[in-house]
Amino acid sequence: MRTRADGVVDRPPTAASLRLDRRVLAEAADLVLVVTFLFVYIWVIEPRTQAYAGHGLALFMAFTLLSNRRHGDTAADLGIRLDTFPRALRESAVVFAPALLLTLAVGMSLGGGSHVTARHITLSLLGGYPWALFQQYGLQCVIGRRLRALLPQAAAHDAVCAVIFGALHLPNPLLTVVTFGAGYCFCALFRRCPNLFVLALVHVTASTLLYHALPAAMTHLMRVGPGYYQQSALY
Repeated sequence: MRTRADGVVDRPPTAASLRLDRRVLAEAADLVLVVTFLFVYIWVIEPRTQAYAGHGLALFMAFTLLSNRRHGDTAADLGIRLDTFPRALRESAVVFAPALLLTLAVGMSLGGGSHVTARHITLSLLGGYPWALFQQYGLQCVIGRRLRALLPQAAAHDAVCAVIFGALHLPNPLLTVVTFGAGYCFCALFRRCPNLFVLALVHVTASTLLYHALPAAMTHLMRVGPGYYQQSALY
């Protein structure tokens, strides 16, 4: 500790502040590594070969689960719980039902979904749920949890999470816009009443509706990254 010429006393950082700085740096490092990995996988690895899909998933899960453990995230923090299921389902229905009904109405007016059967919908929901759960885990339990230490203000936190989530769906214009809005709502709902299983249910319902109700010319079959250009015959 020393006194400057203007009389202000410079105090050395305390042990507590140093621990806080290290924690914030660790949270930021995990966030950057995870987001960078996802972009590299979408834009560089996956377009070249599917051979590394299993390895990529294993690496992602190993790193993120280790990150959750290292930062002391509990199952309740991560929304892996059933006690909040009824409330989370009610709140999610209130938020998403109007948008889902509007999407259905638009799709019907455009002639989408005319050849879709109940079997298509059932298989899409059952097959898509694990993927939706994986995406919500990444958004809420990894990106959201790590970003919370950097942006404690709720609206800013949810907005940045939504930007990242939307950017991961580039360059598909429909998906980028939809996932930005949905991502913000997902994060806000999770903060109010954390339940990963409900968010995955809403996610797969919305994805199924978009895919089957809207024309492929709008959704580009939900492709992102270079696959979007291939689907559009522009790549």
